[in-house]
Amino acid sequence: MSEALLSVRNLGVAYGGAGRAVDGVSFDVARGEAVALVGESGSGKTATALALMGLLPPRTARVSGSVLFEGHGLLSAAPDAIRRLRGARIGMVFQEPMTSLNPVLTIGRQMTEGLFVHRGLTRRAAEARAAAMLERVGLSEPVQRLRQYPHELSGGMRQRTMIAMAMVLEPALLVADEPTTALDVSIQAQVLALMAELTREFGTSLLLITHDMGVVAETADRVVVLRHGKVVEEAPARTLFRAPQARYTADLLAAVPRIDDRSRARRADLVAGQPILRFDAVSKVFRGGSFGGGRRVQALDQVSLDVHAGEVVALVGESGSGKSTLGRVAVRLTRPDSGSVFVAGGDFTQLRGRALREARAGIQMIFQDPFASLDPLRTAGQTIAEPLVVLGRRAGARDRAAELMERVGLSRSMLDRKPHQFSGGQRQRLAIARALATGPAIVIADEPTSALDVSVQAQVLDLLAALQRDGGLALLFISHDLAVVRRIADRVAVMRNGRIVEVGRADDVLDRPAHPYTRALIDAAPMPDPERRGRVRLPIPPAARPGPLHEIAPKHWVAT
Repeated sequence: MSEALLSVRNLGVAYGGAGRAVDGVSFDVARGEAVALVGESGSGKTATALALMGLLPPRTARVSGSVLFEGHGLLSAAPDAIRRLRGARIGMVFQEPMTSLNPVLTIGRQMTEGLFVHRGLTRRAAEARAAAMLERVGLSEPVQRLRQYPHELSGGMRQRTMIAMAMVLEPALLVADEPTTALDVSIQAQVLALMAELTREFGTSLLLITHDMGVVAETADRVVVLRHGKVVEEAPARTLFRAPQARYTADLLAAVPRIDDRSRARRADLVAGQPILRFDAVSKVFRGGSFGGGRRVQALDQVSLDVHAGEVVALVGESGSGKSTLGRVAVRLTRPDSGSVFVAGGDFTQLRGRALREARAGIQMIFQDPFASLDPLRTAGQTIAEPLVVLGRRAGARDRAAELMERVGLSRSMLDRKPHQFSGGQRQRLAIARALATGPAIVIADEPTSALDVSVQAQVLDLLAALQRDGGLALLFISHDLAVVRRIADRVAVMRNGRIVEVGRADDVLDRPAHPYTRALIDAAPMPDPERRGRVRLPIPPAARPGPLHEIAPKHWVAT
């Protein structure tokens, strides 16, 4: 191994009386090397990265050990010295660019700040360099982007902007904290390829913090596995994936869903008869700007889809494809401009008042972020019982809440806890229990596992599968993670630009995709196999309004 650029020895991070978040962590990053720091939430990954960057609050975090960067001690360095290194020699890409970019400053102002401070460039020279880097990361019209604000960019564009900001100073080390967690598979593949290309071009070392083992396989030369703040295994990526030594690492890899996993037994036939949920030519247009002016966005365009009792239909596609809008239309959180939604045979779009409230008991929703969708002031028992109280079923509501807590794998003793007292996986179980309170026939699950670690994700998927299998529950499962879809879905519907371009049995769509967009989407999915790194991926085809669906095989429909 070449000389270490970064050397971490016996790093410790403690917060007040809460114990040690990082406990004796040691590892090196060589020049030009990509090292992945992996583990579940609470393993100490992000705390390690923030300690290296000097970003932990000094009043509440106690940092110990030794961190050498280019031979200089970071933990003992003066604040001014650390500030000179940050950006200039060490860059960082954060998980959520919308919270790490300043919403009131233009992209240009934020990108040129480091060039003023660390390179002493004039405004014209700094803007020219910033625009060149935006173009380098694949953003069109880079000069115009400099004048825009973060909210005017899509999620993928914001993440590319964050990478451009980190790389514009050509740092020796790039620290990337979950840089692709919230991205679609196609954008994720582009961002990973971009990071690999830029780090190789500039000779930059990469410290990647992630829980996504597919991303690790695509990116890392070496892997450091953390658990409860300690290193449990360290090995070259190919060695670790082929023959993990620690039981925890093996369990972590076993929990990773794979798009090529064909072990799940599929239903021999699809349910016929009247569907539980039916979308009939549903359209929805959003208009930006004040008073309905501005850009017109066709979120849904004549969408028709059925979900039958006991069936799991996955709705997949990139951000902006219309998946979540269709889910919100299903539960009447968004009203369609035209078309109808039928729930258990009744036209859901025509109901009002009490009739609507009662009909909603039959269709419920699980949201992507349980911490945002759960009332922080209500206890778990109150949260689960609330739908029953709204429907006038107050008697026995707490007992029903306790029963549902146990059904989703939580204890009755947790009934009086509030959301912040639960872990991320427990909060999602709580959200599932709330959705089940009214005994619905169908649940809309909107990205219910995208923010979860792989082991917790596996537990939640197993829970949903058991509820669906044992109770005959139907699921409309909205996701951009095709490996998760492979694990849970009976049928798959692929959306693009507000229309369904392909729909059929899960194995047919995932193993024999017929539409060029579906093929490119599947090809972009990261594989937890380092041997497949660097494969040439299919390009996403240009967007065009697809024609009507036609049947190319039994129950397999594709847009012309």
